[in-house]
Amino acid sequence: MRRRIRLAPLALALLTGAATSGAEVPAPGAPAPTSAWAARAPAPAARPGSALAENDLDRLLAKLDAEEKALRAELDAIGPALELTRRRMIARGRAYYRHVRAGFLPVGGGFDALVDHAARVERTRLALERDLAREAELTRRSAELADRLTHLGAERAPLEVHREAMNRARVALAQEEERRAAFSRAFETSVRPDYLAIYGADTGPAELDRRAGFRALMGRLPFPIAGRAEVRKVSRRGVGGPGVELTALDGAPVRSVAAGRVAFADTYADYGLTVIVDHGERLYSVYANLGAADVRAGDQLQGGARVGTVASGSNGAKLYFELRRGAEVIDPGPWFGM
Repeated sequence: MRRRIRLAPLALALLTGAATSGAEVPAPGAPAPTSAWAARAPAPAARPGSALAENDLDRLLAKLDAEEKALRAELDAIGPALELTRRRMIARGRAYYRHVRAGFLPVGGGFDALVDHAARVERTRLALERDLAREAELTRRSAELADRLTHLGAERAPLEVHREAMNRARVALAQEEERRAAFSRAFETSVRPDYLAIYGADTGPAELDRRAGFRALMGRLPFPIAGRAEVRKVSRRGVGGPGVELTALDGAPVRSVAAGRVAFADTYADYGLTVIVDHGERLYSVYANLGAADVRAGDQLQGGARVGTVASGSNGAKLYFELRRGAEVIDPGPWFGM
């Protein structure tokens, strides 16, 4: 009997509170706790124009990748947890509503039944409050994750652009170094073209010239551009000797001054698009500032064969021409008879 006296006020208070609340679900009591992520400082973004070493850039991008992977994994896990919590809320909400609707009906079963009913109502209400708090926390956390992923994308974008620029610069540098090496190698070996070898009877001065090779053209070397062209001697930056600049019509064909093998056909430093023809005996002709090249390295050319076209520029269409003995630039004037 003493037990009933102690529990009576509690049972009456619970039932009275439940009856006055009707079918409404109470709001959570305490605010949702702050997650551990919120206390973490975000990864620093790269300042525009700041110079990042390649290793530092890779480490920073790797850190962003790892954080993004972890956030996406957590965000993927929130969906099922949120769905489960909402289903549980619906079930408990319905149970709570049924308990509240029952009111004082269990009184007919005695005081013990009334107390048990009040305890069930209270347990259901507390569980429902926990579900509401859990649902609010999951929803808030989901919004936090989405916002952080958006910021990560904003932080990553300039770093990706910077890395792409570094990769392009590395590739361009490697290509430029390869072109420089190829340009230098073009003057290291000289192979007399096979078709310059003459078999059979001598047919006259032309055949004698071919057997004599490129040196026989001294004083009567043809110009690389046919027709009218303004010619002047110039010196190229980084080159020890003079060359010849020929001003012609835009797109005028450029022809090999003699038979030979193409040793180089590519863009090179200040020369622009350049073709080098090996005429044997370590003698070379260089055709630079081309608008287009019609040959490739290794091609065998006859004298007068087209190697490309003249490029146009702010000062008109100009072809730069050199003769070299090995890597040494020699004066082309005596060869042209100038």
